[in-house]
Amino acid sequence: MFHKVPKSVLVASLLGLTPILVGLASTFNIGLRESLKEELVRVAIIYSGFILSFMSGCVFYVSSLDRERVLLLWFSIVPVLLALLSVAVPFMQSFVIALGFLIVLEIERKLYRFKTLPEWWLNLRFPMTSIVVFLLILMGFRI
Repeated sequence: MFHKVPKSVLVASLLGLTPILVGLASTFNIGLRESLKEELVRVAIIYSGFILSFMSGCVFYVSSLDRERVLLLWFSIVPVLLALLSVAVPFMQSFVIALGFLIVLEIERKLYRFKTLPEWWLNLRFPMTSIVVFLLILMGFRI
């Protein structure tokens, strides 16, 4: 699954799931006050928006290196706008962020075809994006 991904990158990526997992875990009936549950979910949503913006910035940079990828550069701004929208509008926040992660993944797939990303990049990004999207969707169904 994570074939040829540098260990330090993999460990940092997996540890980065912690705030999202804590937010998701708080949605279950584990004896937390309702206000604390909502605060942990809010922190997870904001954190996810930060990570989405970071990933979007990464693809913005790579896209800016070649004039042939100028369209991808413009598309790389869309996930940041989705992250802002999800923080500003309390409706369907985690679903909007999940959509942003899928957009970044699609841009990364296109950049990979241009041979501008490391060989191992999609071996990390596809499973990590799948996990994050799954966790965000579960969090979105919180009751």
